[in-house]
Amino acid sequence: MSSIENKGRSGAVRQKLLRWVDLAKMEKHGRRDDISSQRRKVRDESPLYFGGSDLKDLRNAHMQGVKTSSKGACIHAIVQFPSKLIDGCDPGQQFNMLVHARKFLNEYHGGDAVFAARLDRDEAGRHTVDVFLMPRYDYHYKDGRILKKASVSKFSKEEAKRRYGRDDRRAQGSALQDAWYEYMRAEMGLDVRRPERKKAFAADRVEPEVYGLKQDQAAHAKAVEAERGRIKKAWMRISRTKRRNDEVAQELQLQSVALEKERRSLRDVMSSFAELAGKRGELAKVRAVENLMKFLKPRENQKIK
Repeated sequence: MSSIENKGRSGAVRQKLLRWVDLAKMEKHGRRDDISSQRRKVRDESPLYFGGSDLKDLRNAHMQGVKTSSKGACIHAIVQFPSKLIDGCDPGQQFNMLVHARKFLNEYHGGDAVFAARLDRDEAGRHTVDVFLMPRYDYHYKDGRILKKASVSKFSKEEAKRRYGRDDRRAQGSALQDAWYEYMRAEMGLDVRRPERKKAFAADRVEPEVYGLKQDQAAHAKAVEAERGRIKKAWMRISRTKRRNDEVAQELQLQSVALEKERRSLRDVMSSFAELAGKRGELAKVRAVENLMKFLKPRENQKIK
């Protein structure tokens, strides 16, 4: 079966050990307090939770009195459901996905592992559940004492060893994927298709959250470049408009200067006429010309070239 034919009809599950700093980032992401989650948001719809959003507090409560040698904070599993077989818009189906993701990983890791889970409903896809777990188990001493311990690899290695006779990382991943495929068919009654096996690990393989962040960064860079293009075009329009305005202002200045020259020339002519009328004793004409000359008074600071 090709990967194209399988698209939307097969599920997937992956898990990774988180450091404390990674857990803090996941908590921030779940609360939509980071840039990445805001960019991926396409609708206003709150997530579905098991446990809650305070991942650090939930993990500490889960590990109260439990001994572990792991330096990591917990396991983060990403459970993907087949989008063509489940209606991700249906609230009931959304709740079922949260329940089944938690149940599957709890059973796979010994029955006492999951302390939190979340299904985001504000992103484009609504078929992925983030599960946070720290598998706990009872360790029995020979003297009868029982100590509660936690291990991030105990159950994954045991299942890989049981299925394939080895417990390397690839065998652990294959065992987890096969178990999820079997669970969806047996427990959920889904006619899922087995996902295509990878022949080798890709050197550039990244976690879904990292991939999503890179996609967001690429989209942001594209948006920034588009905005730069719009700003550049707007600046060019402004520059063209400014040049046109400067040309119009210069033309108006030239016209104003020419008009002022004509005004002063006419004033000189009228002044000469008034002087001649005065010599002839034609006072009425002198007063009439003087009144007209008031309208031809030169503008202040007007330069004549």
